[in-house]
Amino acid sequence: MKYRLYFLKGTKDYVLEELKKKFPNIYVTGEFSEYIEFDCDVSNILEFRKVMSGYAVEADGRRIDLSKRRWRKEFVPAGINPCLAYIMCMVAGVNDNSIIYDPFCGAGVIPITALLYFSCKRAICSDKSGSAVEKSRINFEEAGIDSSKYTLFQSDICDVKLTKRNIDLIISNLPFGIRTGSHEENIKAYDCLEKTALKVLRRKGKLVLLTQEKRLLRETFSKQVWKCKSIIHTNEGGLSPDVFVIERKYSNTKMGDTGLEPVTSTMSM
Repeated sequence: MKYRLYFLKGTKDYVLEELKKKFPNIYVTGEFSEYIEFDCDVSNILEFRKVMSGYAVEADGRRIDLSKRRWRKEFVPAGINPCLAYIMCMVAGVNDNSIIYDPFCGAGVIPITALLYFSCKRAICSDKSGSAVEKSRINFEEAGIDSSKYTLFQSDICDVKLTKRNIDLIISNLPFGIRTGSHEENIKAYDCLEKTALKVLRRKGKLVLLTQEKRLLRETFSKQVWKCKSIIHTNEGGLSPDVFVIERKYSNTKMGDTGLEPVTSTMSM
């Protein structure tokens, strides 16, 4: 049976990786910038709901939306596409040993994705908006995730109080300063994110971040301590953000996970 699978621009390699892992008998007949065509002996198109990285699949004149999530009852302005959230978790290498942190969690799409589909060990998530935190809470409950698996709290990134260097991954959809906020607010928020990352990320931890503020992110993480690389150029809601992967340059040294500098804040996670 012939299928066409649609995906966000720049994500083809990750979509193919997931598709071939879940349906190893497919035969790809065409690859394009925003869709792939393939043959498969699967006769029921609904089977492809297992694919989380593509946003739609077509066959025999029928089209199925793959981007909808049953648990996503609440939304925030400029929220992330769930397909891209899934791909960011792939990029980050989330697994059942991962402790992740999303400091701009919005309605909780990234941490819920990490917990539901990648079985991460624990998710810590915060947002400066009380409304967003409440919407996250509702979506966590709709997803049926045990409250022992996540910590959710309201806080501006500049006021976050985490005491332990025990975060493996910071995965977040950063504020773009377009639909909400401003570039001036982002300058401060991105700087606070960098300082927080220094304190809480494990030695070999990494950040996987989505932003339209590409120059600002590069400038913020331009210190000698960081390696910052854009790996996905995509389109999201009429904008053209990039997914960045940021790691410490000295991650292979013998620096302990207790960190380079003392953490004086008081919240323990």
